[in-house]
Amino acid sequence: MKLITTKKEDVYCGIDFHKVTSTLCTKDRDGNLVEPITTIKTAMLVRHLSNKKGWIIGIEATGGLNHVVAELKKYDHKVIIINSNKFRGIGIGGKKTDTRDATALCDVLRVGFAPEVYHRCLYARQIKSLLTTREHLVQARVDGMNHIRGTLREYGITMPAGAEKFYGIAREKIEELENGLIRNSLLLVFENILKFREQEKSVEEGAKLLTVNDERVKRLMTIPGVGILTSLMMIGVIDDISRFTSAKEFASYLGLVPSVHASANMRMMGSITRSGCEMLRRYLIHGARSWMRYSPKSDSNRIWAERVKERRGMNKATVALAHRMARISFAILRDESVYKNSKKKPSSTALAAA
Repeated sequence: MKLITTKKEDVYCGIDFHKVTSTLCTKDRDGNLVEPITTIKTAMLVRHLSNKKGWIIGIEATGGLNHVVAELKKYDHKVIIINSNKFRGIGIGGKKTDTRDATALCDVLRVGFAPEVYHRCLYARQIKSLLTTREHLVQARVDGMNHIRGTLREYGITMPAGAEKFYGIAREKIEELENGLIRNSLLLVFENILKFREQEKSVEEGAKLLTVNDERVKRLMTIPGVGILTSLMMIGVIDDISRFTSAKEFASYLGLVPSVHASANMRMMGSITRSGCEMLRRYLIHGARSWMRYSPKSDSNRIWAERVKERRGMNKATVALAHRMARISFAILRDESVYKNSKKKPSSTALAAA
């Protein structure tokens, strides 16, 4: 939640943003309408506000918003993306309409209290878009492989586990089918799988090329368990590390901290919150699993994770190490340093806190 410093001469504009139309409510500091509440085509929104300079504009977070926000900032507007979940908690009152929403957004800005969502730069958004596209291709490829395996099993043809083995024998196994229609349909799916694999590699190379001069990626890759995809996704999600005040806040942003249920003098800790980017959180957890398996046994963080594993089990130890990886990543980006394995064994206090 962000407190906004306002001046009496400021103009506040709340925009209920939609794909086709958007509703605007504009007020001054005292709550008087500067312009009548109006609804315009979203395609004309930037042009409509291009001759208004220095307004404080609030738009509720939704899809397709980033480009519009970037364009509005070019005209010296202060644009705030408002967190939809927290804004809903503030409440509007009465029946929900576009006009009421725009008015509520404007009033939140006017009183200087807006739950803000960070607007990432174009570079970070491009990285994340490429990796999301790669994720889509991977999922399509895996779905196709599972479909072929399942269909063949229906006709008594089994295939060994493993992707590389699949690529080597899938065509041969499909040819064993007697029904020509089913055989041809599975061959078509198999050809698409091969195309998805090549496209996946192409998109990944494109992401690497986009970030070839980004030193942050190289620094992050010095952390055990952090590869090129994790470091790229980290940059795409974080953008500017200075927007986080501490490593604890950053780990919380990624959803790697326990949820808390508290009332009166009772406080219970639950599973991790799973907030933030699911892909990055998943990459960190996979990386933590790799760290526990392949890093040197003298690595202090592996020693710490192994002791947690003895007390709490493998899964909780893996997530705990992923949490620590996130905090290490924060420190490396903040200090512009690289990972150095400490020979010092973790203290009993650190172990008790896990």
